[in-house]
Amino acid sequence: MGKTTVNKIVSLILEQINAHTTEDFAPDKFTFIDSLEKYEDVFFGKDGVEDQNQPVETGVEAEVDEMAQPSKHPIEKLPEPLRIPVNMLTKGSKTPYIPRIVTLDPITNEMVEGVVITDEYHTMPNGDRVLRFYNYGEELKVDRAKRRLRYVVLPENRFMADLPRSTAMGTQYVRPDYETAPPNEPRYDKEKREKRLLAIKEANAKRYGIFPVINDMFSKHEVLDHLDICLIPEAWATSRRTEHTTNKIILKKFGGASPEIDADFYAARDILNINDAVNNVLDLRADLALGAIGQEGQTFDINRPREASSHVPRRHANYIYTKGGNWAGKQRVHDPNFFQRAGGKTMVYHLNSKNIQEGLKELNVESVLHLAGNIVETNYDNDYILTATFTATLNARNLTSGSGEDRGPLIQPVTVSLLKPLPEDYDPATFNLDKNMEFFVNEGRTRSSNKSGFLPALIDRLGNAILETIDPDDVQQRIVQLAQEAVEENA
Repeated sequence: MGKTTVNKIVSLILEQINAHTTEDFAPDKFTFIDSLEKYEDVFFGKDGVEDQNQPVETGVEAEVDEMAQPSKHPIEKLPEPLRIPVNMLTKGSKTPYIPRIVTLDPITNEMVEGVVITDEYHTMPNGDRVLRFYNYGEELKVDRAKRRLRYVVLPENRFMADLPRSTAMGTQYVRPDYETAPPNEPRYDKEKREKRLLAIKEANAKRYGIFPVINDMFSKHEVLDHLDICLIPEAWATSRRTEHTTNKIILKKFGGASPEIDADFYAARDILNINDAVNNVLDLRADLALGAIGQEGQTFDINRPREASSHVPRRHANYIYTKGGNWAGKQRVHDPNFFQRAGGKTMVYHLNSKNIQEGLKELNVESVLHLAGNIVETNYDNDYILTATFTATLNARNLTSGSGEDRGPLIQPVTVSLLKPLPEDYDPATFNLDKNMEFFVNEGRTRSSNKSGFLPALIDRLGNAILETIDPDDVQQRIVQLAQEAVEENA
């Protein structure tokens, strides 16, 4: 039997105290919890639990009820949003796991992954302050993610290395002024400030103007139905499907800092083989044709289950990667030997190396939505012209080499244009989408889901052109023809 000392006894006592303390909340970290109801006994104390005899609801029903009804705990505001990295979080004992965290930055209006950002909190009866935030990261493979109401328990001042910024403490947040150059600004600081200012302006143009308008058009079930029976993926407007703002050299323009818009969005749909593709299309076309009445006399569900199109990683890599460069859609249909030579699954995240789909897919359709706009000077007036072009390309596997090949366009490009006279008092040096949001979108800088005006009219026209000009019969025949050509070339 080991010798017992005072130090050992003290260590055992401290271990038990810490174990009891961390049963619900870790004392030295921010604690993530998925629902307030699960921790009512902690927040009210053992002698003050409300409705002890009432069953505690958990799961989706409780989550929806909690978001739909006013909270019984008043919502208070911090002077500025608090930012908590995920690596500073620990989960409560009644919370199964910490999900992927993606929150909306209220300053830049961009989605930020791996950081809890919020300025709202509840003060609980036991004195704990609990931050509430909307998490957009729990829906996988969904471009327009749903938000979930989640919470973080603050460890409070006795555990925080730095006090939160507040007016009372004289540490209130002051938004940086990137527009004004300070006196004797060094060249490096100037470049950094201008780069940050450009990123903010481009983000405003994307979030308030371009992104919601394009996504609203691709959310219409008639457009999605038509593209699905043509095996063409929808090109959602998200940060993953266009050029990343982290690129060392930025090539695309979203109209945030200049009149010019030059942006494109890529999407991909992988197909197992030609027979599988044709059979699926025929089944879907039959369902949609019969659509008015189902087997039990029910209307065909316009919200039918479907898998959203995929983005093409590194499609806009440009000069970030010294090896490999941009990844093309045709790589997705390389055979299993290519997949193994590329490295198979990556070691850490188990992703498909070089975006090769494990060598299982033989066909791939890649679509591109290109949006362009600029000022056009005429003899009588200055106008702004917007143009949107939608294209689709078929990639098929070469049966001899096993490599994916670009087999050519699947459809004729769908192009629409719209012109609008510029205001008489416009300044060509400062005219852009960020500063003149009302010129492009009637609702201005709002996150309204139903936008109208110049840009929405163009995208609506593109959606109508997709329905009118892309013939499913022609597309189906074209796919069979291109696939047959690949077979004959390798016979």
